Amino acid sequence: MPKKKATLIDEQSNAEEAVKKCVGKKISEMRNRLNFSALTVSEHLGISRVAVTQIETGRNNITAVSLWKLATLFGCEVSDFFPDVPDGYALTKVDIHKVAQEDEKAAVWAEKIFIKKKHDK
Repeated sequence: MPKKKATLIDEQSNAEEAVKKCVGKKISEMRNRLNFSALTVSEHLGISRVAVTQIETGRNNITAVSLWKLATLFGCEVSDFFPDVPDGYALTKVDIHKVAQEDEKAAVWAEKIFIKKKHDK
């Protein structure tokens, strides 16, 4: 695998791991604040208590359906589980070029989304 592609994959993996850990931490914090046990949450989600613990520590992904179930249990929005997107975050021409190397259609889509968001602000 070329070094550039390996670096891009490593960066994506690191970002995914960071998001999983952040989502898990927020779930854990909300659960503890509401005095729910991991067992109670596991029963509500239909998964094992161990699976809940693995989600909270960022070792496992959580499904969109499970996030929705948690939001109903905790009385919050699904978006409350996710980290905020930093102000000023944007795709650069370099980013779009990297995406284009993988998939030209994805690059065109990403650029359209970025331009729309930029004008909406």
